[in-house]
Amino acid sequence: MSTRGRSELQINLATNIVIISMAMLFATLFMGYAIYRSSAPVWPPMGVQRVSLFLPSLSTVVLFISSFFCYQVSVSTKKNELSKGHKYLNLTILFGLGFMVLQGLLWNQMKSSGLFVSSGIFASITYAFTWIHFAHMIAGLVALLYLKKILRSETKNLMTKTTSVENFWYFLEIVWIIMFITLFVF
Repeated sequence: MSTRGRSELQINLATNIVIISMAMLFATLFMGYAIYRSSAPVWPPMGVQRVSLFLPSLSTVVLFISSFFCYQVSVSTKKNELSKGHKYLNLTILFGLGFMVLQGLLWNQMKSSGLFVSSGIFASITYAFTWIHFAHMIAGLVALLYLKKILRSETKNLMTKTTSVENFWYFLEIVWIIMFITLFVF
């Protein structure tokens, strides 16, 4: 196997390990949530107001748009249209930051409606999910900034690195969609 092939394999392996580790973390959270929710006689628990769907829905749309632009980065890189890829990458980052701002607004809305971390298991689970996802979004943005740097200067394993960052970003989107459906819709 060539050095380049080995390097690409290492990048893919590292990415898969990171994504699988994070998937296990979120799977554990979802299992805890499922156990708690299945044992609750009413949902949301008595005295707890359901979170408005507006901000979580808007967050979902913004994350979809960000992922669309992330896909365009990959398409542009495959075509070796790196300047186009930079533009799409900037839009991916911008919408990723927009998602994070919306999360901050969601937390403020939850606090305004009297839902605090200390309000019980329902609130703590909701905050835990969104905080942990937010921390992973920071990691995703760091990966996107890294990709921005290598799009300017590096050609070695460029497509492999682009695909790895793209897959991580999609993973974050998939986790958010599952969170959106389980925490806010049902």
